[in-house]
Amino acid sequence: MNHDEDPRQPTHEQRMEGSRIINWLDEQEDGLITQLRGYVDTNSGLDNPTGRGEILDDLQKRYEQLGFVCRRLRHEQGFVHLIAARPSTKPDATKVMLLGHVDTVFNSDSVFLTFQREGDWASGPGVGDMKGGLVVTQALLGGLKQVGRLGDFDWVVVHNSDEEIGSPTSREVIERLAADRDVCLGFEIGRKSGAVVRSRAGVGAFFINVRGRAAHAGMDPHLGASAIVSAAELAQRIAALANPSLQTSVNIGKITGGERRNIVPDACKLEVDVRVRSADEATRVEQALRAACEELVVPGTTAEVFGHMSRPPWQRTPASDRLVHHFQDVARDLGVTLEAEDTGGGADTNFAGSMGIPTIDALGPVGQGAHTHDERIKLHSLITRAKLCAIALLRWEKADRAEA
Repeated sequence: MNHDEDPRQPTHEQRMEGSRIINWLDEQEDGLITQLRGYVDTNSGLDNPTGRGEILDDLQKRYEQLGFVCRRLRHEQGFVHLIAARPSTKPDATKVMLLGHVDTVFNSDSVFLTFQREGDWASGPGVGDMKGGLVVTQALLGGLKQVGRLGDFDWVVVHNSDEEIGSPTSREVIERLAADRDVCLGFEIGRKSGAVVRSRAGVGAFFINVRGRAAHAGMDPHLGASAIVSAAELAQRIAALANPSLQTSVNIGKITGGERRNIVPDACKLEVDVRVRSADEATRVEQALRAACEELVVPGTTAEVFGHMSRPPWQRTPASDRLVHHFQDVARDLGVTLEAEDTGGGADTNFAGSMGIPTIDALGPVGQGAHTHDERIKLHSLITRAKLCAIALLRWEKADRAEA
């Protein structure tokens, strides 16, 4: 090779393979939309294990057609997760993890239940978060198969069914399978601007039960211990744990308590959301929150804490930045501007990213309104995202793996 050449520039062979992938994916658009419609019209809320299972069945069939070996992991809490693997016979194959979930925040009694198309936009429950991402995953693999390059990579795919509640039964699986990966791609909904995600905040959910003593508010107030007054004082101390300069937020999202106006309340509950950008902040906030619950000001009251930091912070690293820059280079070659964002939202890529695995997320279709009845995506971005991912992996395997 001429040492004056830029090693990041695609070779003639890579450009030819990229053109073939682009042409093939362009021909698949109608079929991908039909696939997406089927997933969206199948409710897969947390109250619907049957619907989640039907989507996993379809995904498993498609992976097996691509030569993957599939297995189901069934948790005692009723969650089922699909693992699809396709090892490579090449000793230097790039080890890739693909992440996506089948559950949505819309249960079976939701009024937001069906796929709707309006021009280049499509709406429906989970159309972006993240059934559209599942379709992109399948499409990029199909594109690599068309040019005979699927076997050049060592693949492991995790499709879990509990992501929307913090992945309590699938976290261990994701972390175990991510341990030896060279890169991890997540397919959450792409930002409205088309941006991808390069880091995520750690997420904690804490539930605090404050107990006091009930008494008649008029005749025997001195015999009572107000759980509400205690919880209100506790809430102020917990909220003060936030540190905007470090992007640490602590939100008291819900307080409930009391029976009626003339009774000193003996119970109050608080729900607390925590977002942090570093492991040190996660430790500091959790320890301080628990300590505050042991030091209540109102005599006769106690507090019990449930919950934890469910997602560790995924911080930017030089290796992850190189992966993002590589995708941006490929996007530029495809005529697309690709921005990257740091977000306070958590996802399964937190697990791989926090382990130091070069990770990129929000590679699903471009859209908006996730978790609302206005959830929608740009349909053509199913194809553009699949092209981007397939060609970026194609070129990463030869040009960038050693640098990460």
